[in-house]
Amino acid sequence: MRWFGRKNSARTTGSDLMARMPPVTEPSKTEQFAEDARLHHPADEHWTHTQIFSYSELLRDRYDSPLYVGVNGRPAILLCLSGQMRADLGGLGELIRRTGAELFLQGHRFGRYGMVRAVLELPERDLIFETPLTLAHGDVQEFVSAGYQNEAVELHLAHTNDARSQRFTCQAAGIRPIVDAVLDAVRGLDHPTTPAEQAAPVAEMEARFPEISDGLSGRTRIRLTVTGPADDAVTVETYN
Repeated sequence: MRWFGRKNSARTTGSDLMARMPPVTEPSKTEQFAEDARLHHPADEHWTHTQIFSYSELLRDRYDSPLYVGVNGRPAILLCLSGQMRADLGGLGELIRRTGAELFLQGHRFGRYGMVRAVLELPERDLIFETPLTLAHGDVQEFVSAGYQNEAVELHLAHTNDARSQRFTCQAAGIRPIVDAVLDAVRGLDHPTTPAEQAAPVAEMEARFPEISDGLSGRTRIRLTVTGPADDAVTVETYN
């Protein structure tokens, strides 16, 4: 990880999109929550279990490195900034409401592996973050498929030195053709799961793009325009 400083029936449907995804080898947080609920309930009875989590709980001790999730069908980018990036969140929320943010998604081949390069650029100098993503992870698949379906993405910002958080729902203009291009680019390739499998592809990605801004273009840009606030809590219901 590096840091610097309506469904449309005429196009791909949600089921078609998932059919183009590789098998999930690391369960998503959605599935982990469901499995946790099953462990604490009888397998031979009918029940409903509701769990409510804040996005800050999902981030835990992850700093300056965006987390991409799609829990409960809500595509969200979670980011907790450290003091190395900026003193606090003061003024950043207002800037994002006014000018939005940008997300770049690219599919790349590294040897036999396909990976997704995600770059989040916030509207302030040096607030640009690169994250290598693998479609073998359930969280990544849920983020991609939910963003495609909703044509919207949530952006949740926290800070280690600030009790406040900034939460936005954003229109994700142009996300569908970009996701289609990503999946076309990695079609037929393997997808790394473990850190050991990811080490070589990630190193090659960093060598191919020495600066995070390298290789970015309008063809892979998704403009995130704020349309309203986002809820900090996510609810997961599990049924048996």
